[in-house]
Amino acid sequence: MPPRRRLGELDKKKLWYLAASALLALPLHMAHAQDVVVAHIGPMSGPLAGNGIANYEGAKAYFDQVNAQGGINGQKIRLVREDDQYKADETIRLVQEVAKRDRPVAFINLLGSANVTAMFKDKTFDKVATPFVGITPGAEALRNPGSPWMFHVQAGDRAQLRRVLTHLSTIGLNKIAVVYQDIPFGKSGLGFVDEMAPGLKVEIAARIAAPSASEDFKAVAQQLKAANAKTYLMILTPNSGAAMVRDLRAAGDRTPIYSMSYVPASAILEKAPLKDAVGIALAQVTPNPDVPHTPLSRDFRAAMDKFLPEVKARSSMQMIGYVNARIAGEAIRRAGPNPTPDKVAAALRQLRVDLGGYLVDFPANGKNVGAEFVDIGVVDSRGKLMY
Repeated sequence: MPPRRRLGELDKKKLWYLAASALLALPLHMAHAQDVVVAHIGPMSGPLAGNGIANYEGAKAYFDQVNAQGGINGQKIRLVREDDQYKADETIRLVQEVAKRDRPVAFINLLGSANVTAMFKDKTFDKVATPFVGITPGAEALRNPGSPWMFHVQAGDRAQLRRVLTHLSTIGLNKIAVVYQDIPFGKSGLGFVDEMAPGLKVEIAARIAAPSASEDFKAVAQQLKAANAKTYLMILTPNSGAAMVRDLRAAGDRTPIYSMSYVPASAILEKAPLKDAVGIALAQVTPNPDVPHTPLSRDFRAAMDKFLPEVKARSSMQMIGYVNARIAGEAIRRAGPNPTPDKVAAALRQLRVDLGGYLVDFPANGKNVGAEFVDIGVVDSRGKLMY
């Protein structure tokens, strides 16, 4: 039997090269075989890009923080992002594509009533059979009957509007004009106002529909002036709401304006000068991201500061993305070391957790609704929300 030949340096290099080549030849999903995938499908461009990007930033900060600490149950989280451009057909296509390609255990930060409505009609939720954590907006039509795969983390539109109407009634601004987007989200919101206003002794002086994605509110400004209301209530998407503030103030109308949470102060300031934004009141469904008064706010700010230091602004839409990611992460942790969509969904249905001044309790609230927190913030002289 011939003696064994010791490997020379050339042989070792050849073996290393062959091994490395074999690894590089693996499909991408196999290269990430030990990662747990969470998917974010949302508008990175188009009319809701500001909200979609902010949601993603908050989620990324959280998962980067988790991965820096070793992951969840010893596994890193891989956050997959795709841009649906706020187009319903793209949302459906990308959700199905990502579900097949990346096999996520959860989707997060689904955004847009028209998109979600289209997914219902297409039966997308049943087709992909994966939990969706955090759906915006909180329209009742998207929650009831909803889908067993949808988990609504934040308080819904009914809760937001009840809080605003109660506040307006209490301070005597009880004759209102409502401007609503002519899409399912806006129509649903108007329905809530019509339902709740009489019991709260709020008079509706006018109901004005704005076309989807409209950014010209000059004609609406004239209609509002004729309504002789004490305050205006916006049930609008971000760009439309910001354009309404701009056009009303440009017309010299200083009537108080209230909005749902979907119009962030940052969107208003992109279209209107600071002096016209001051005093605008915005419903909020998370604690204040600008003020570290709660443990959740402090955790959020610390994650953003460390993992996204290039993003200087702090917004409620970032906070929403961060919260949705934390809820998905907690469900993944409770699902155990080999999480699947079914296991994560089961964990979500039983999930009760206090994030630090923000209680999420799916069993208590029912209908896969987690939180009931609603407050009202007012834009101050620095362009920040105070509440």
